[in-house]
Amino acid sequence: MATIKVLANARQLVDALAEHGPLSPAEAAELIRVPRPSVYRLAGALEAVDLVETLPDARIALSRRWLHLADAARSATTEWAGVDAVLDGIVDATGQTAFLSVPRANGAVCVAWSPGRGVGVLLLKPGRSLPYHAGAAGRVLLAFQQPDPEALIADAPLPALTPRTLVDADALRADIAATRKRGYSVSDEDVTVGIGALGVPVRDARGAVRASLSLSGFAEAIREAEEEYVGVLRDAVTRISPA
Repeated sequence: MATIKVLANARQLVDALAEHGPLSPAEAAELIRVPRPSVYRLAGALEAVDLVETLPDARIALSRRWLHLADAARSATTEWAGVDAVLDGIVDATGQTAFLSVPRANGAVCVAWSPGRGVGVLLLKPGRSLPYHAGAAGRVLLAFQQPDPEALIADAPLPALTPRTLVDADALRADIAATRKRGYSVSDEDVTVGIGALGVPVRDARGAVRASLSLSGFAEAIREAEEEYVGVLRDAVTRISPA
């Protein structure tokens, strides 16, 4: 059991570094809620197998070996074979960044993307996640994939990422109803100020929602071309066939 606990703590540290970038031992200890000496031991063990590195300023960072591991994992995954070409097609048609995200326990996790304009200011990137109540990727899954949206809404008010994040129960219920009626989600500066997004559900051959396909860019551009961009997404989703 002690070994499992150590591995769980090591995973928490890796997850924290993936989400927040390089961290000092004190910052890491606070985020993963373990004593600072434990962080030093975890970092030392991970550094010994080339999974993290210590920067000159003593912060801990993920090593470049994760790039190789990510490529290997993607190569071994056949469920979303061919999705990169679909995402590239969305970028070619719109100039915006395209994402494929899948549902997980705490939100939508991006598994593939194709960068467009303004990529430096986007929060969602491969390996990162957004909560179900914020962003087009998560909110389309909340409306179409989650078996019990009320379970999430019961925890309202939910954390706000910006002043426009939907956090109260009535607003979330209204958004779920609107998303289901129009068939796609609209994110308007609720994740990052100045950024908007649109998302559609990805269904398998049986009609079950397995993922979300979304695009994101500057909010004004998304508002002005909403109908056009939704058409691009709906066309693209017909070319994705999850195994």
